[in-house]
Amino acid sequence: MSNSYLFIEKPLTTAFSIGGGLVILGLLGRKSLKSSSAPYLPDTSFGIKSLFETVTLFIVWLGDMVMGKENRKYLPFLATLFLYLLVSNLIGLVPGIAISTDQLHLNFGLAIVVFGLYNMWSIKSVGFTGFFKHLWGPIWWLGFLLFPIEIISHLIRPAALSIRLFGNLLADHTVLSIFNGLTGGTWYFFAAVPFYFLGSIVCLVQAFVFTLLTMVYIRLGVVHEDH
Repeated sequence: MSNSYLFIEKPLTTAFSIGGGLVILGLLGRKSLKSSSAPYLPDTSFGIKSLFETVTLFIVWLGDMVMGKENRKYLPFLATLFLYLLVSNLIGLVPGIAISTDQLHLNFGLAIVVFGLYNMWSIKSVGFTGFFKHLWGPIWWLGFLLFPIEIISHLIRPAALSIRLFGNLLADHTVLSIFNGLTGGTWYFFAAVPFYFLGSIVCLVQAFVFTLLTMVYIRLGVVHEDH
């Protein structure tokens, strides 16, 4: 498939390019916010400020519903994660660019970052004792059974996150690649519209699901019933 990549051939190059582009976009958004005469009021026209406002409102709404308002301090990471995944997924719809999120090793690296952060935040929130007490369970003699199950459950989360994203994006963009190879002519654009529309929905849903599961893991880690 590498012969079909006209602009960016390496998925890792795409991943770093998207990261750098989002950093630049974030700096521009910060500059736009500082120069705004009414930074706390939504813009009436579309721009960088309104774009970030839309993403922020969505992440705040979702985070409050899943994690509670007391855990808003984790939203900057979650908003960054959602934006990165969404752009990474959508960029794969552009012909000639290698997509990064249909590479299992890159997705696993991202899932490992999520795994490390939510466990670190969990230990910071409830302490080592509370963290392992939660894994052991409320009844001490059941801990000999529950503890191994909880450990396995935690360890498979990075694999589950990465494989889900990898499988869905690989299937979606493989279908589009096959369709691109089979079609052509002046009618191609109109014939491809439904496929690209469905592909865009898949890209959005997968970014949403990855972010939502990360929120759930954070919620389970930092807030326990016995606290």
